[in-house]
Amino acid sequence: MMKIEFERSGGFMGRTVSLSLDLDDLPADQAQALRLLIDNADFFNLPADSPNSPARDAFSYTVAVTDGARQHTVHTDDVSAPESLRPLLMDLSVRARGRR
Repeated sequence: MMKIEFERSGGFMGRTVSLSLDLDDLPADQAQALRLLIDNADFFNLPADSPNSPARDAFSYTVAVTDGARQHTVHTDDVSAPESLRPLLMDLSVRARGRR
C-alpha cells in the first residue's frame, strides 16, 4: 500500500494546491506510472530538505510518500529540486491542478 501527500505553494500568484493519493484507489496503469516515477527519483534516498533558492516566484514542494513501513518527506523548490525528482513533481502538480 503506497500513499502520496503532495503540496505545491508559491509561484507568481502565490496559490497552494495539494493532493492526497492512495495508489490502491487509482487505475493500475496510473498507480504503476507513479511507482515508476518514485523509483526513478530514488525518492526514499533523497535528502529531506533541499537548499532554499533565492528565486522569488519559485514554487515550493512538499512530497510525502508512505510505502508500507517506509515513510519519507521531501521539501524542495523549482530551483533546488533534484533532476531525478522533477518528473514526479510535474506529474503531481498536474494531478493537483486537475482536482480543483
